[in-house]
Amino acid sequence: AVVSTQSTGERVRVELEERMKVKAKQNGQALRTAMDQDSQERDRIESIKQVERDQVADEMVEWQKLDDDEREQKYLHSVKRGSVMTDTFAEVISSLDKTSTEKDGSLINSYDERTYKFEKIKFNLGNPLKPRDYSSEVISTPDQKSLLWESSGPRKSSEIAVRFTPRYFPSAARESLREEEETWLAKNTRAQSVVKLADGDTKEKERNPVWLADKASIFYKQGNFPAAINAYSEAINISSGLPKLYINRASAYIVLNMFENAVTDCSQALELLTPPVERNRMSRVRTLAKRGSAYCQLDKLQQALEDYRLAQQLAPEDQNLRVDVSLLENKLEFNTKTILQ
Repeated sequence: AVVSTQSTGERVRVELEERMKVKAKQNGQALRTAMDQDSQERDRIESIKQVERDQVADEMVEWQKLDDDEREQKYLHSVKRGSVMTDTFAEVISSLDKTSTEKDGSLINSYDERTYKFEKIKFNLGNPLKPRDYSSEVISTPDQKSLLWESSGPRKSSEIAVRFTPRYFPSAARESLREEEETWLAKNTRAQSVVKLADGDTKEKERNPVWLADKASIFYKQGNFPAAINAYSEAINISSGLPKLYINRASAYIVLNMFENAVTDCSQALELLTPPVERNRMSRVRTLAKRGSAYCQLDKLQQALEDYRLAQQLAPEDQNLRVDVSLLENKLEFNTKTILQ
């Protein structure tokens, strides 16, 4: 039984190998046949292209043999009818017989109105002409020798004025950027109106809020806090949307013990630091801590503790905030116990 099973398996394996060989041979033959067909098709297409190239080359040679006058005459004032070149519409009409006309070895029908119109269209398409005023003329028969069309000179040139909507931006208008552009234009208009209201003796750079902020920082480092406050205030009058100006001016107010003003500036800065995102997180932390410090100086410990806790939530890694929160909590607890006693 074991020997029989082995012989059967060997026979099946041999049959599979033979089938695979036959299939591979058939695939090879099919591939060669397809390649031969493709080669023949390419040769056929190439032969057609070569015939067309030879034909165009022959036509170019014939065309180059003509002088300039013959080329212009052939291009502008000729209509090809079989092997005959007619120059005028009158010659076309006169070539039509009332009974029959031979063309390319065959007879065409006798003249009728449709044939007349067809010949007229053919002539007009082949000759760049302009019509003359023949509104009073009535064409009844093709025997009239007067031409309805006469040669014209070059067409008169004209200019078309195109006006586009003026834009303040170098890029093309986009619906997706419309809101941002309108916001920028509104801010720019507001800033320009503020600059125009400034003193006429003021230099241009002194009307720049960035320049004023840098000048105020210099005054602050030098200890000239009133001058720093004046510079920050002037910058805020020109551009009231920069939270950094309010934060820095609040620092100068705290140094001069003007704590109420510092609280107001910090609150204004927090309103401008919206929406609350990661990019302005540290600015919000500094502003909350600064306002909490001003509240402490005003003996408003509960408001101060709330600001410090918010700042700690935004910056849990800051050890100084953790210490400040602990000190405020202990201070409030001590005050509460003192009041109860």
